[in-house]
Amino acid sequence: MTSRKVNTIASSEAIGQIFKRGRRYNGDLLSLYSLSHTLQEAETAPRGRVAFIAGKKLGGAVWRNRAKRVLRAALAQVGGTPAGYDLLLVANSRTAASSSNDVAEELAMLFRKAHI
Repeated sequence: MTSRKVNTIASSEAIGQIFKRGRRYNGDLLSLYSLSHTLQEAETAPRGRVAFIAGKKLGGAVWRNRAKRVLRAALAQVGGTPAGYDLLLVANSRTAASSSNDVAEELAMLFRKAHI
């Protein structure tokens, strides 16, 4: 099995900026926050970045880890992170119980809704 390298967002400051300035698109299985790069930023960072978020109030570590695995698999199925965007994929209470195929379908729909 080959895996693509995903450019993740590690800084809580960067994640906070996406929550604050980004656009939110809600689905039944996840929420998508997107923030497009400026033209200058897109040239220096050709790949998009992503963070997978599963909050503690929704479940324990096992639930959160499964939800993040499902989100990662769904992102890989839709072709990865689009260039020029910072994305937050936020799990909700139904994410971990869903298949990655179902989450991928919803993620593709949210990408279309966000014009990504």
